[in-house]
Amino acid sequence: MKELEVIDRLRAAFPDCGIGDDAAVLPSPHGEMLFAADAAVEGVHFDRRFCTLSQAVQKLVTSNVSDIFAMGGSPGSIVFTAGLPGCASTDIEGIIDGLRRACAQYGVKLVGGDTVSSPGGFCFNVAIVGEVRPGRAILRSGAREGDAIVLFGEIGLSRAGLSVLTRSIEEPARDLESALPLITIASSPAELERLAGALGRFPLPHDAARCVRRHLVPLAVPLDASLLDAEPARVTAMIDISDGLGKDLRTLCAESGVGAAIHEEALPIPLAIGELCGLEGEALVGFALASGEEYVMLAAVSPEAASRLGTGAAVIGTTVHVAEGIVLMNKKGRKRPMPSLGYEHSF
Repeated sequence: MKELEVIDRLRAAFPDCGIGDDAAVLPSPHGEMLFAADAAVEGVHFDRRFCTLSQAVQKLVTSNVSDIFAMGGSPGSIVFTAGLPGCASTDIEGIIDGLRRACAQYGVKLVGGDTVSSPGGFCFNVAIVGEVRPGRAILRSGAREGDAIVLFGEIGLSRAGLSVLTRSIEEPARDLESALPLITIASSPAELERLAGALGRFPLPHDAARCVRRHLVPLAVPLDASLLDAEPARVTAMIDISDGLGKDLRTLCAESGVGAAIHEEALPIPLAIGELCGLEGEALVGFALASGEEYVMLAAVSPEAASRLGTGAAVIGTTVHVAEGIVLMNKKGRKRPMPSLGYEHSF
């Protein structure tokens, strides 16, 4: 059974529960509260051959914070649950280190949680609460025909980083084994330079290091307040790129009841990924569409605001009538259906 099938059955069983967005919106005395949760399971979400427990926890907190940012909100507090197999004191210190670093980075507070035994590997869960001004939560269902489709960050880096790491463990190097654990959500230039040096056998080692960092410890970044607070609202719908643009764009379009026309040449895919992974053309585009765990924002933006977004925002297409589907267009205007790419759990 696929993940979406499970979600659809839950939505059918609980039609008033509000499933369908990055976070739930709940009333609170001071406005509206946002609530979200996410999990990370060893062997599914992280590989301890090249990922420390600290890095896994940092990434999980980022996943939750990204959900709050995708709703236009501000993160507040988290609760953390750890499923622990037989483990050493150093493992616990690694988990605590990851929590400390992530909480400091995002200004969130750990307020509770649980610890349980695990018959297999490590598994973690974070639940997060945040807040948003009354009536200003950005849902996935608000896009309108003619809106600009905007990516607020590059795509493809996380999958490229995983590719580099997977190839690296086939020929492990001592300098890489010592450099990787130093990479954190707030790594210094010196630490990244050391990682680039350890990746010297790859073409473009500094780009390889950037991709590895994106995969191990991505950083979620909120939209500028000028966009979020504008009157009337400029951002009509939003989702974070957690499963891959190919899947997350379909989700946003389905919730909003629109189609999309995407310009391939406008996709913010770093050229270095092609060289690192031996890809070009449609193969490179497909690789980037399937790259999950990027945690950059994908938004539908009003046409009048799209020309004033500034640096870091890439207008990649336009929402269209739902009957037109979701298509990719090349420079010559040739259209093809956007492939169904992206990560989905199977059970």
